[in-house]
Amino acid sequence: MANAEAERLYGLPLDEFTAARDMRARELRGEGRKDEAAEVAALRKPVLAAWVVNMLARDERADVRELVASARAIRAGKDGADAAFREALERLTAAGRRLLEAEGRSVDATLQQVASTLRAGAAGDPEQLAAGTLTQPLESTGFGAMVGASAPRRGSPPAKARAAKRVDRRAVERARKAVAAAREEARTLERAANAAERDARKARREADAARARVEEAEARLDEARGT
Repeated sequence: MANAEAERLYGLPLDEFTAARDMRARELRGEGRKDEAAEVAALRKPVLAAWVVNMLARDERADVRELVASARAIRAGKDGADAAFREALERLTAAGRRLLEAEGRSVDATLQQVASTLRAGAAGDPEQLAAGTLTQPLESTGFGAMVGASAPRRGSPPAKARAAKRVDRRAVERARKAVAAAREEARTLERAANAAERDARKARREADAARARVEEAEARLDEARGT
């Protein structure tokens, strides 16, 4: 079975997974692709925490990549890597909270599993984490249990304050893009208006010249008539 088939199914809303999986298995059987149908039918519905992580792997790819990269940097002993890991993890768990709240699901216990799965996946199996096809939460052991687990630096702002600042930065970035788009549209329209004005002036000159030719022709006609 192509990985794309599993990725598609595990990217669906959780309540739609089972029906979509069973329908796809029936379609494959109807096409005579029995082996693929059996593989699809065997796909397990993810538990809630695993589904949230799968959604984050799709919707928050940049933060997942940052989480994995900073876990690798921690392993290499690079300065600042642990702080980068914590910040990426906080962004992802905040996104997970929003997703759970939007779905009307219980948050706290599930969010703990989401965070531990993100830690474990980044430290131990980043490819599985990025694939977004988990069915169960991952458990942190050894390095995975410790990475990003140290206390925040003294004097660092609370997580909610940092999240608010991130939201503000994103809002500013969206506004900046909107301004740039509006400016580009204004420039395009101004160029079109200038071109239209040039065309209008040219048409006016040509009309004036045509009227002059008419007047000259009428004068010649009057002269020819002897009037």
